[in-house]
Amino acid sequence: WQKKNRKWQVTLEGTRVAGSRFSSTPGKAIALVSGVRKKRKELGCGHGVPGPGGWPSGCRQGPQEAEARERQKAEEEERRRLEKFNSSRFNLENLAYLENLIQRQREKRRKRRVPPRAPEPLVKPQPQAQLEPMDLHTFLKAAAENQEALIDKYLTDGGDPNAHDKLHRTALRWACLKGHGQLVNKLLEMGAAVDAHDLLDRTPVFWACRGGHLDILKQLLNQGAQINSRDKIWSTPLHVAVRMGHCECLEHLIACGARIDAQDKEGDTALHKAVRHGHYRAMKVLLLYGAQLGVQNQASVTPVQLARDWQQSIREALQAHLEHPRTWC
Repeated sequence: WQKKNRKWQVTLEGTRVAGSRFSSTPGKAIALVSGVRKKRKELGCGHGVPGPGGWPSGCRQGPQEAEARERQKAEEEERRRLEKFNSSRFNLENLAYLENLIQRQREKRRKRRVPPRAPEPLVKPQPQAQLEPMDLHTFLKAAAENQEALIDKYLTDGGDPNAHDKLHRTALRWACLKGHGQLVNKLLEMGAAVDAHDLLDRTPVFWACRGGHLDILKQLLNQGAQINSRDKIWSTPLHVAVRMGHCECLEHLIACGARIDAQDKEGDTALHKAVRHGHYRAMKVLLLYGAQLGVQNQASVTPVQLARDWQQSIREALQAHLEHPRTWC
């Protein structure tokens, strides 16, 4: 196809078409033109393949449309890139906003935070001193519970540190049994008797050995307490320490001069007590410091015989259990 002088001319195998007039017959021209169109369609006219007479108007629009499509595609990519950039910037702004919000919340919580509580002291808080005078029962109870404020109030009001109940139990006795070392020292400074006897003739040394409080035992002995005093059944503090299994108190008593083979009313020594109660460690301490193995009690039984009898009793119990498994021993 070619355009000259505003006329359309068609050259096809010697046939000339100008405007709406044809040099040949109209039917033949129409057929030829139809054939040309069909042939050009087969050759790909309008799809990037030029015809014999050059590019037609429809085909000439192909590169322009392609260029327009490319331009539109580039604009679309640019628009997507801008949207993505704006979206990422929006996300960054959101993150910054969230960080600021979290920081503000933390600051608010920090301002409202209650200061941590101080750790509770191991010693119970001392109650406030009572205004009215204290009675004896409150004084002895305060000594057992280590309430030094009440003790000070009682002694300040002129109370007797050696006051006791019906069983002759003093405040020093309760402090030694419970292990209140500071209270023991205070009572001794205020004039408490270090060898005060209760109704069983037991002194504070007995109760310190019963509780196993070595530091209090040392305080009492340093104040001149009797180490070999006896109670109603002739037991000594050494017997009490062995019977309760407090080897530290036992060893300290021996080191301070306690009689190691002293016998009680039944004739038992400390070694008898250790064997009878099964305190192996206490027995080793006594033997290490020279306890006698041949001392007989009122039943003419030595510690060695007592151990044999004890072992024999164990053998008999085990044998009875083997013969009668359902028997409770």
